[in-house]
Amino acid sequence: MDQQTPSSPSEDHASPQKPKTTFIPPEDRKHSRFGIASFILSIVTLLGYILLGALGTTMIEPYMTENGPILEPTQETMEAMTTLAAVFILVMIVNIVGLVLGVVGCFSKTRKRAVAVIATIVNSVVIVTIGALFLFVLNG
Repeated sequence: MDQQTPSSPSEDHASPQKPKTTFIPPEDRKHSRFGIASFILSIVTLLGYILLGALGTTMIEPYMTENGPILEPTQETMEAMTTLAAVFILVMIVNIVGLVLGVVGCFSKTRKRAVAVIATIVNSVVIVTIGALFLFVLNG
């Protein structure tokens, strides 16, 4: 008896509503968290590459002369260099993760993107530089 009948056929089907997005002025937006994380990872990996290069050069220098290698490195030195190579691969993976986070931060519509763009540029420049160094070493 207290049944309500819909007055129009469109009322008994729930109409899909678009999510309302509110406009946030640029000065009130916060920086992208992905961008901040990417920037931190880019600085960490840049410092990591510098440290790894210095350690690698220090390890191999006693065994090199102008004419090439003079002595065979000891087993301990070879193990240390292997560990250094493993750490280098880890730093490279962290660098790629930082690049991905930077790209994700660049596509944020509700947050500032400046830090994400800077971090993406730094990460990509570092990756291209390391790749170029590898090509020069392998070819020459």
